[in-house]
Amino acid sequence: MLLATDDPGVSRGDLTTEFQRAVEDQKLGYRELKRLARNSLQYSFIEGESLWKNGRYEAYVCGKSCDAFIAKNAKAREQWRLERRLRDFEAKFD
Repeated sequence: MLLATDDPGVSRGDLTTEFQRAVEDQKLGYRELKRLARNSLQYSFIEGESLWKNGRYEAYVCGKSCDAFIAKNAKAREQWRLERRLRDFEAKFD
């Protein structure tokens, strides 16, 4: 499962609204929202290879040294950026 939107000019929607609706209407929690965010990038049309070995999001394909891999792959770059943002957000609650 993932969240996506069509052209906001047509549907009058955006991802923020879709995430809000997922919480309010579907009662999804943080873990589900995190998975939706990861899935949205995993199954996007961004070029390049995925950062992840599998759909469980447990291990990177590049191990501990991902700089060269990320430099070559736009999808992995966006996924890496999301992971940094998730870590920063979660650190506020540790």
